[in-house]
Amino acid sequence: MDEQVQNSIPPEFQQMPKLSAEQVEMLKAVARERAIAQAAAEASSQQVQTQRLAVPPPSMVPPQVQTQVVYVRRNFTVAELLLILFLSCGLVAGAQALWGLGARILPQVEIKVK
Repeated sequence: MDEQVQNSIPPEFQQMPKLSAEQVEMLKAVARERAIAQAAAEASSQQVQTQRLAVPPPSMVPPQVQTQVVYVRRNFTVAELLLILFLSCGLVAGAQALWGLGARILPQVEIKVK
């Protein structure tokens, strides 16, 4: 079963000599200097590009884009449905109560002519 499993480390790296702590620190210092130089080169190239693009020719000025309003349809939530139900029941019950009150009181009103 062990013969079927391949080693994840390539053979050329298996026989590499061990590095001392001083050698590791020296390699880190070299890598750090290269990274700083590379970052400085990228920063200077970006500055040059931004200086070139600071004043674009009139043909490259993009037109003003108008903002577009997008309407999104969504379903009612349970709270909104319950609110609609209670409001509609309240309005119907209120209208019926006013109608009944008017139907009881109006026939009792007498108009007297002097």
